[in-house]
This record gives sequence, structure tokens and C-alpha cells, in this order.
Amino acid sequence: MLLGASKPALGMKLPSDVGGRQNLKKLLDMLKETFVGMSEDQTTQVVKWEKEQIMEKYFNCTTRPAADQRSSSMERCNPKRKWLDSDTLNMMGPYIAKLAPKDVDSAPTKELCEFFSSHKFTEATNMVSNMNPSLGRKFLKRFQECFGTNVFSKNVDKLGILACHVSNAPDLDPDLSQKLLSELNSCDDGNPKIKQMKKRLVKAVFSNATDIRGLQKLGKSLAFLTPSDLSKISKADLKDIITNLGSSVRWTRAQMRAIGKKLQDKKCNKSMSGQDLLALKSVAEGLPRCAFKHVKEILNDTEGMKNIAQRMRKGQRMAILQELLGDVAPSLLVQKLSGRLLGSLPLSTLVEANIVSLDQVGDKTWSRSQAAFLAKKILNGNKFWYRVKKLRSVMQGITCEMIDAVSDSDTGDMGQAVTEDPQWLSKHQAGCAARKLFASLEKERADYFKTITEEEMKNISTCLLLQLPPSKVEDLPDSVCPTLLDKIEEADLSSLPQRSLSRPAFTERALRCLANGTDLSMLTEEDVSRLGPFLCELSPAQLKVMRGPLMAPEVLKSSLRAMASCQQIPRRHVADLVQLVNDTFGDPSNWSPETMEELGALVLLDDNTISTLPNKPWLKAVLYFLKSKLKHTSKALGKKIFDLTTTASNAARKKRAAEQVTAEMIEELGMNNVYWSVEQLDGMSDQTFLATVETLGDVPDYNADQLAVLKSKIDKNLVPEITESEVKQLGCLTWGFSGEDLETLPFPLDTLEETANCGWNESQMESVWKGASKYNNLTVKQLKAADMVMLSRFICGLDSTEIRQLNIDAFKDAVGSVGSVACSYSKSQELKRLAVSAFGNPNSWDEAQVSELGNIVAGLDATEFASLNSSVFSFISKPCIALIPPRIFASLNVDQLLSLGPDNAAMVTSGQQAEMTDEQLAAVERAATGSTDQEQRTDHSGAPSMSAEGISAFMMPLLFLLMGLLLL
Repeated sequence: MLLGASKPALGMKLPSDVGGRQNLKKLLDMLKETFVGMSEDQTTQVVKWEKEQIMEKYFNCTTRPAADQRSSSMERCNPKRKWLDSDTLNMMGPYIAKLAPKDVDSAPTKELCEFFSSHKFTEATNMVSNMNPSLGRKFLKRFQECFGTNVFSKNVDKLGILACHVSNAPDLDPDLSQKLLSELNSCDDGNPKIKQMKKRLVKAVFSNATDIRGLQKLGKSLAFLTPSDLSKISKADLKDIITNLGSSVRWTRAQMRAIGKKLQDKKCNKSMSGQDLLALKSVAEGLPRCAFKHVKEILNDTEGMKNIAQRMRKGQRMAILQELLGDVAPSLLVQKLSGRLLGSLPLSTLVEANIVSLDQVGDKTWSRSQAAFLAKKILNGNKFWYRVKKLRSVMQGITCEMIDAVSDSDTGDMGQAVTEDPQWLSKHQAGCAARKLFASLEKERADYFKTITEEEMKNISTCLLLQLPPSKVEDLPDSVCPTLLDKIEEADLSSLPQRSLSRPAFTERALRCLANGTDLSMLTEEDVSRLGPFLCELSPAQLKVMRGPLMAPEVLKSSLRAMASCQQIPRRHVADLVQLVNDTFGDPSNWSPETMEELGALVLLDDNTISTLPNKPWLKAVLYFLKSKLKHTSKALGKKIFDLTTTASNAARKKRAAEQVTAEMIEELGMNNVYWSVEQLDGMSDQTFLATVETLGDVPDYNADQLAVLKSKIDKNLVPEITESEVKQLGCLTWGFSGEDLETLPFPLDTLEETANCGWNESQMESVWKGASKYNNLTVKQLKAADMVMLSRFICGLDSTEIRQLNIDAFKDAVGSVGSVACSYSKSQELKRLAVSAFGNPNSWDEAQVSELGNIVAGLDATEFASLNSSVFSFISKPCIALIPPRIFASLNVDQLLSLGPDNAAMVTSGQQAEMTDEQLAAVERAATGSTDQEQRTDHSGAPSMSAEGISAFMMPLLFLLMGLLLL
């Protein structure tokens, strides 16, 4: 390798001598084969590494910081040096997506323009699914300079990934619009600006499409036609288009309703055949219930049935099952069904199916309640259940009692069995399996973990090793550090409780291994990368040590950049971490777009910092970019995007004094429309309201004042006669109607699920039920299983007498969905009484039944809770925990609380804790942290501090150095 080269940590062997560009090209070609599966950090590292090779080999200069130069003959590279020539561009291929924006300035204009025009650029960008906004804008600017303003439009078919960064496409004719649409296919539709551009282009193409061939040219872009446009297409053409597109398009609910209305009339005078259903599987959610009458015709098409149910509402899936249960034997249904249809199959049907072996189960995905049923029925009587080749999703149903019953000699086999399919292993199960394994190992040798060998550690699965108690983690010998670091680097922390004391313990032990008796400030970037997911667990205090005088500050910076990719950072670290980012990189208000792209995910952890970000022109695009990478986003981010959208637009419109709220802004904001002020909503024109009513109706959390203004818009534009179609469009806006009005609205039963998550109170739900029962001509006694499921949360609107009148058999079939609904305690009590009639007294309920009943369990009284076996408590649904009244929750004994498991214990509310004794609180704490003993968290606000011995080991070399300097 070249002098001073640092190789990418890709887990692959790189050539020992890079040599000339031919060898560089061979290496890059080898890496390109794995490009798609590589992380962003890895691809960025490859680009950084290659840049270093080119500059050092061919220009005898270095891009490295002065302290890291490997040759005194090398100087710092001139930033204006044109190193990104045509050879390099062709060699890099897809890695151009990981260049820094300033690198683009290093490309000679002529050679870059030739690259844009060549097939090499197309080939490279075809492998790229994303490009940072700042880099995309920089490349796009050079692209436009190459082709000039007048020629740009004619070259839109050469844009590739750069099309995703076109902010304002010029008005194009239908042919050029079609070409640009093709280039936009790979762009992320999560960015509303991209969606709006596609809609505009589709409109241009659609206006010129005179026949089916013209429409088919749109391909997947047909998903950007409005419901109104779709309804204008002939029935035959629409069916052909939907069939040909298959599952490649994800239609909106409004589009599916429009398609369903066009293809199947509500009365189902001519019901669809099974083959029709298969052809229309991508829009099945928009079909009325009566469209599934002939589903039995395609029962043998297992994959087709699975695809049809993929996006259906729960009520539709139950309607399909009702059609099948009437004529098909349960054993055959279990054999034929898969996916979400199988997961919706009631427990009572599984009982009738008489499953006696795992051979009948096959490689299927079961719900948790179904897995618990199967595990108890098939495996509980099998002394050697852990020797089953693959448990797959049935693993969910394994209880701690089954794990505890394994003999000490078989714990190794058991540990291997439960971790073969880790995605199905809960935190509670992992803890039970680990405790069983560790106890058996310590029976072999009392000081097992103090004297553990590398080979012994290799034999313990990483999933279970992570459950090791902190005291034992600290005792691990230095001799196992290589294996421990290998395991830590590859670890999946999903089975480890968020508040587990083992998290900081393993983080600290890994740092001790990496430091090897020296100071933490001596760690290198490569050392820190070996922490794997535990990098996300580092406390700001531990990171600050890396800023010490013995090590380049670049290690701290690279660590923070890597942490920006973390999906989960301990909440107790956030405030200090954001401050450390500020101290290291400066105030985010002054950051460049590139820095915000790199580190913005850390800034977004803090609501106050988000609100103070400046309204710079590029910020919104970066926030959309960062949002697409996050699993969870805060309301503060939504409010910031709202401010950026409305402030920028208002400034541009001040001169012409147009209305504040426009249709374009509403469509772009989506759920962030919740931040409009009452005055702004009141100033919205009737035309804008009618054009965007469906988008406004998707927002589930308006306040009362906002709803009142929107209700006045409805009264002005839709009253006196609101149709069923309009009720569907209004969505959550119906939440603003009075109880009297709700009783008169035409609520179709099969779409109530769509509005169930709005902020209804119990009185309103009662009114909606009255209106729906009247409109659909239904009485309580007539409700079938599918009807109960379609009612969703509105089942809470039935009064006590009505709940008692529900058909028991239908309720047993529907209970899996009814149990996901959160009713008041009094209504939960009524549903619980119905459950007792269906399943027997609570003291007989097993894990499968408790899991299936869901939130209905919250209706139990103190005596009934006391009668529950401790083993079922980890199978109570997480949302149910918070619904249990504090007084009743405080009646649980210590064993029951310990059996909640980490996920359920984390759901215990402050109100419930206030009613508990110290002993009960300690039990909940132990359950939440997964602790097996009385070890308690010593530092709730920050990361656990290092032991005195650890501090001494790290600081001693630094003290000697300082003493030496003082003696000079």
C-alpha cells in the first residue's frame, strides 16, 4: 500500500500494494460488487481512501492533517488542483455519490461534461439510490453549466440521480416531461418537493394521453394521478393498467377508493371473480367487502392470497376469512394461508385445525398469540423442543418456564436454538435463556466468567452474552478481549433492554480492551469503529476523554459523525451530547449544508436546537433528507419544516398579497398542517379548502379551535347534504362535528377504521356508532366478526347493554382485533365480562389467550389480576399496561411484576408507580433493566462512571507524560 495510506474498514482484504491506477481500478471494481450492501460510512471511507491514494501517488501531496503526514517530502494539496479527471471519474463509478461537494470543483469542466454525456455516468448513477442534497446541487449546477440554459431541457434524460435535486423544473412538453419522469423514478418520494414535481409532470403527460398506450407510458408514475383523473379512465383501461403495474405502485387510500368505485359498484350486482381479485391486488384496500365473495376460487394460490391481503385493513381481512371459514376446513386454511391473512386467523380456528406437529406449521409467520398457542400445544410436552431444527416465528411463544425446564447438560443446545432466529426473540426470552445458560456454566466452574477462555466465549452466542450482568462483564479477563471485541462489533442490541445495566458495562469493558492499559485519548478512528453499535452508547463524558492532548481531535469528530447514524441514543446522554457537538463543530446556526447533512441527526435529538436553526434556503431539503433516515421524528422537526415552508412562501408572495394558505403548501406539508394558526386557516379560500380537504382530513390531532374553523368551512361548502363519499374525504375533520351531527352522517361501516385514530372521546364514539348502525341498517345482535373488526375503536361507543348482546362466537373470532382498541375502564370491564363468557375465568387464561385479548385485559379487577399466572404477564400487550388503573396495578405481587419483562415494565406510568410500595418499585426496576439481582443504576443522568481501577489504568500514562514535561 502507498506510504501513508489508510485502508477502509470494510471487512475485506485489500491489496498490499496499490501501485498504479490500474490496480486502483481493479480494487474499486472489486468493491463496486458489494456497493449496494455497504453502509454509507463504508462507502464514504472508500472515497476518502481513494482520494488520498490519487493525491499522494500522482501529485506528491497529501490531504491529511499535518500531524498525520507520513512523508516530509509531501506538502498539503492545493485545493484548486484538478485531480478529479475523466479517468478518476470513470474509475470511481457509484462512489461519486460519496464525494464531498468541494471535490466537484476539482473536476476539469471539459472532462466532467464529457462524463455527464457518456454512458459511464448513467451506469454509475444507476447503482446509486441516494445522494446528499449539497453534493446533488453541486453536481447539478455543473451539469447545467455543461449544457447551458437553453439546452438543459433537452438533456433531462441524462440527469440520472441528479434529477432528484432539480428544485424547479422548467415547463416541459409532454415528451420531455415523460423523460424527466423516468429520471425521477429512483428518487425518494418522502420529499414532498419530488412528489409535487412528479404530479406536475404526470399532469402534463396525462393531458396528452389519448389512449391506453399513452397512459401505459407513465408506468409507476400513474401513482401521481389524482383520484379525479383516475376516475376519468375507462373501466377496461383502468383494469389493464392496474393489472400490468402489479405491486410496483403504492396507491393512496383516496386513489384506491376511486379505483374501487370505478371497478366495483357498492351493491356488487356483478361480483368480482377470484382472478379479478388477483389482478387488482395492489388496490384491494379500496374494494368494498362484497367484492371478496369469490375469494375461495383462488385459495390454492398461496402467494396471490398473501399479496391481496398485504395492504388490506383488518376488517377486510376478517371479511375474507369469514367467506373462507364457512366452507373450508380449518386444517386446510392453516395449510393454504400465509402472511397477514394467516396472522388474522382466530385462535379458535387453530384449535379446530388440530395441529399436532411442527410439520403442519411449516415455514410460516404466526402472530404472537398464535405462536404461544402452538408452542404450548406442540412443544410444551416435548422434553427436547430446543432440538427442533428451526422454530422460526413459533419462537415468540416459548415461555421462560419452558426454558427453565431444560437440563443443565442441554443448555448449550437450548441457547443455540433460541438464537437461530433472533428477530423472533423478545428481550424477556433472551434474559431467561441467558440466565439459564450462565447458571449452568457457573455450576461447571464457580468463577467461569473470571477465567473464561476465548474458545468458551466463542461458544456463547452474542445475543445471550450481551445479557451478562455488569459485575461479570467487569470481571472478564483481558485475554478474551479479541473475541469480545469481535462480538461487540457484530452485536444486535435489539434483544437487550434499553435501560439494561449491561449496556454501559459492555461499553466500558470494550473501551478498556481497546485502550489496552493506556489512556482513552490514544484511541484511533479504527479503534472506535470496533465498538459497533456500542458506539451509540458512549456517554459525552467518555467522548470528551478522546479529545485529550495525546490524540488528534479528528477521532472525536469522526466518532460524532458515526454517531449521527445511530437510530437509538440513550435519552440521558442527549443534552450533553448535543452540547459536545456544539463545542466541537460550532453553533449549528452557522453550519454549512454539508455539516448539517453529516451531523444534523444529532441536532434533531434536541427540540430547542431544532427551533433555533436559521431559515436558510437549503435547510428544508436537508431536513427532509435527514428525516428519511430516522425511525422517529419529533413534533419540533415537523414545526420547523412547517415554518420553513410557510415563511419562505409568504416572503415570495408579499408583493401580490395572495392568501397565506395555498393548496400547494397544504399538499407539501401533509401531517404538518396541524401547525396552521386559527387565523391562517380562517383565511384559507373555499377553493383551496375543497381542493385539499382529503389532505387536511388525514391529520389526526387538530386542537378544538382549529377544528371549529375547519367545521365552518365544511358547513359553508358541503352542508346541507354530506354524501358517503364526502364523509370518507373528510376523515378526521368529522371529529369536529357535534354529537347530534355525527348521528346523522352517512358513515360506511367498512371505512370506519380509517378515522379510528382521530382524537374521539367516548361520547363522540357513541354518536358515530349510532349514526353508522342507522346508516348501515345494523343492530348489535347482527354484528358479525368482520363488522366488529371494522368498527375498530368505535366499538367503545356501544353501551353496556349492547356489549352484552354481542354474539359470543363472532366475538371470539374478532377478539384479536377488538383487543387492540383502547376503551375507557368501564367499557373494558364490559368487554372483559364478554371475554370471560367466551374463554372462561381469568385464572384459566394462558399466554395465547392473554396475548389475543390485548387491551381487554385492562378491564380485570384486582382479584382477577391476582389470579393470573405470573407466566402470562410478559404476554400482555404493551399498550395495555398503561390502561390498567393505578390502584389495580398496585395490587400485583412482586413475582407478577418481575414477570412483566423489560418491554412491559418500561410502559408502567408515573401514576401507577405512585401507588406502589418500595418493594414493588424495585421489582419493576429490575424487570425494566433485565437485572437478575439487586444491582442498581448508580448514575441516572449520565453514563455510568468508570471504576477507580479503570480510571487509574487510563490516566497513568498521561500523568507520567505531564510529570516528564514539568521536569524538562
